[in-house]
Amino acid sequence: MGLAAMLRIGLDEMRRHWKLALATSMLMAISALATFVLVGYRAGLAHAFADLGRPNLVVQEENSMGEFMGSRLPMEVGQRLLAIGLSQVVPEVHTLVGTSSENAMLLRGVDLRQYRETESFAMIAGDPLAVGSLSRSAMIGSLLAERFQVGPSQLLRIRGRDFTVVGVFETGTYIDNEVWTSLEDAQDVLGWGSDVSVFVVPDEGRLREGDALPGGIAVARRGESGRQLSAHLSPLVDLFAVIARALGVASALALGNVLWRLAWIRRRELAILRSVGFQDWALVWYLLVQAAVITALGVAFGALGTLALGPALHLAGAGLTMKPEFDVRTIAIGLTAVGAVMLGGTILPALWVGQMNLARLLRVE
Repeated sequence: MGLAAMLRIGLDEMRRHWKLALATSMLMAISALATFVLVGYRAGLAHAFADLGRPNLVVQEENSMGEFMGSRLPMEVGQRLLAIGLSQVVPEVHTLVGTSSENAMLLRGVDLRQYRETESFAMIAGDPLAVGSLSRSAMIGSLLAERFQVGPSQLLRIRGRDFTVVGVFETGTYIDNEVWTSLEDAQDVLGWGSDVSVFVVPDEGRLREGDALPGGIAVARRGESGRQLSAHLSPLVDLFAVIARALGVASALALGNVLWRLAWIRRRELAILRSVGFQDWALVWYLLVQAAVITALGVAFGALGTLALGPALHLAGAGLTMKPEFDVRTIAIGLTAVGAVMLGGTILPALWVGQMNLARLLRVE
C-alpha cells in the first residue's frame, strides 16, 4: 500500500512540474545519445576489424601495412614461395587510391582464379568477378556502394578510368570499403607492371608469423594490418568515451539537484508521511519514480536523436567508412550506463530524505 501511494505521489509531482522534468530529460537525452553512439562505435570498430577467422598468412614488405597500402613486391617472390613447398600462393594488390578524402577508396586487385578460396563474402547485388570477366570490371563492398551511391551496371571512376560495377558484396568487416578488380586491371591502373602488394599463403608451418625473408620481406598474420589500424583509431573512441562520461556525471548531478529541490519543496509533506508510518524505503521510491520518468523521457529522446542523425554518424576518411552498430548487446550496455546515471542522481537526495529530522520538518510552514 505504501509503495503504490508513493508511486502515485511521485507521478503527480512530475505532472505538476512537467516543464522542469522535460528540461532535465533533455540533458539526460544528450547523455543517452552520447552513450548509445559511444557503445555503437565500439561495437562497430570491433566488428569491422574482427579476426578474419582464416588461418592464412600474408607475405609483404617489412614495416608496412600490406593489406592497406605501402607494400610492393615483384611477382618473382611468389615463385620463391612456391619453391619452399607452400601449397598455395595467391597474389593481391592492396592500395589506397584517390585525390581527396571525398573520392579516396581502397583498391584490391585479385587473382580471379583463386580469390574466392582466400576470402569469404556474400553477394547482395549483381554477380562476382570470375575468370572471363570483361576488362575494367569491378565488384564493390556494401559500404563503398552506399558511400558513392553506385550499383551493378553503373560506372565507378578509379584513378581517372571508368570501371563497370558487376556486383556488390558484403563481408561485415572493413573490407566492405574496398573495390575489387582483376589483378591485371589493378596493376594496369596503378602502373605497377607485374608487381603486387602481398602474397596470401596458408599457415602450413613452413612460414611463421614474424619470419623475415631475404630482400626486406616479412610474414604477418592475415588481418594484422586491420588490427593495427583499429589500435590507431581506438584513442579517438577513448576520447569520445571521456566526453560521454563527463556528460553522464553532469546529468547525474543535474538530476540529483532537481530531485533534491522537489523533495525540499515537499519536505513537510514527506515528514508527515514518515510520521504516520511510511518507511524510508517508501520515500526512496518517491524519488526513484521521478528519476525513472525523467530518465525514460531522456532515453526516448536520445534514441530518437540517434535515429534522426542516421548517416551523420557515419565517419568517412582514408577510404574507410565507420558507423556505429546497434544490436541487443549494444543497447543493453547503453541502457545499463544510463541506468547508472539515474541511480547516481538519486543517491544523494535519497540519503537526505532518509535522514530528515521529523520534529524540525513538521514545524515548517
